[in-house]
Amino acid sequence: MIDEVASSRLSKQQLIVVEKALFELTRQQKASQNVPVEITVPNFWSSIYQLLSHLENELAETIRNEGMNAKTQLQSRRLGVARTSVSDLTRMRMNAFTQHAILTNLLKMSSGNQNGNKVPPLNWQRHDPSERAYYTNVERLVEKYKNDVSWDNMLHGGKPMSASKPSLGGNAALTEFSDLDKEEEIISSVIPTPEPSQEIWDDPEFDEEDRIRQMDEFPERATGAISSTSINQEQDIRNNSDMKRIRIIQDLMDPIIDEDGTAIQLTAGEVANFSSLMADTLIAAGFAESAEI
Repeated sequence: MIDEVASSRLSKQQLIVVEKALFELTRQQKASQNVPVEITVPNFWSSIYQLLSHLENELAETIRNEGMNAKTQLQSRRLGVARTSVSDLTRMRMNAFTQHAILTNLLKMSSGNQNGNKVPPLNWQRHDPSERAYYTNVERLVEKYKNDVSWDNMLHGGKPMSASKPSLGGNAALTEFSDLDKEEEIISSVIPTPEPSQEIWDDPEFDEEDRIRQMDEFPERATGAISSTSINQEQDIRNNSDMKRIRIIQDLMDPIIDEDGTAIQLTAGEVANFSSLMADTLIAAGFAESAEI
């Protein structure tokens, strides 16, 4: 479903799938940091960009319509958790791709064959196209390094390296300028020029830190809060397969708003059932832990 609309705007339901895939992939990559974990969402990073843009727009719309309340606080934390996951996942995947490219290249013999210690190849249909471009550029840099230090000759024998001619002063030879130009082209291909960021919504009076600080100091509490015990009783009656049981491990200063618009006040030690998305968000934010039976 996401594959058919990966190049266009994703629906709200598809964005929920992408958000869950982000948290799951981050968890798997932390457990296996030396190998790039295969992804299940085509055009993964472009879908993640749409997800973050949607969360920003959703937070901005709530602030304009409702002001600072418990709902905006939860949306702000949800956006912060998603951004942290994106940062951690990017760092871990770049390290994994770099290590795989270096090991694969260094294990190659001068004839092009690999010795006994083979590195499993990557299935590029299960990785993002931008990650493959990064991987290819790393391979080129490794090849250039091996050529510069005569790596194959040092390990397998061959013609000795010729002593470099001493410089006699004056201008450098034209071949040296050509080599420098090639190095600059390779470096620019590995580290592309960042594109100007596209601001979705900008409030000149508040930045994100001021909004979070004001939400933490907001004195009013949402009215009509109900205990999680009654929520558990109602949710037990519902036969909803998309619910997850969690235990609250940290008190929430303000009530949270569930998908039905009901304000719920939660305290440490309570056990409640929530939708998978809200449960994963509370767990990722450090307010709860899984309590599945």
